[in-house]
Amino acid sequence: MQVVEIKDPYIATIFETKFYNDKDKFISAIKELFEIKSKLEMQEYNLLKAYERGELSLGQVANILNISKSETLELLKKYDIPFVNIDEEYLEEEFKAFE
Repeated sequence: MQVVEIKDPYIATIFETKFYNDKDKFISAIKELFEIKSKLEMQEYNLLKAYERGELSLGQVANILNISKSETLELLKKYDIPFVNIDEEYLEEEFKAFE
């Protein structure tokens, strides 16, 4: 038998009033919240990887996620995706321009 001990008064009130002390419904709702969060994070990650591959611009990603460009930059940091992706070939071409 599962025991649910809730010390936070706000959460306890929600448990009692919205879920009528039904721990199975309460736990199910929490699992659903985590699944939704996981799906949103997967969408964020996939969009940011498309940005990294050059398939989407930063502005397009921001528009799709309905967030600002600065918030999109924060997501790039969160997932350790570089803002600017410069490959070795590009650098060689730039250095040749100075010769």
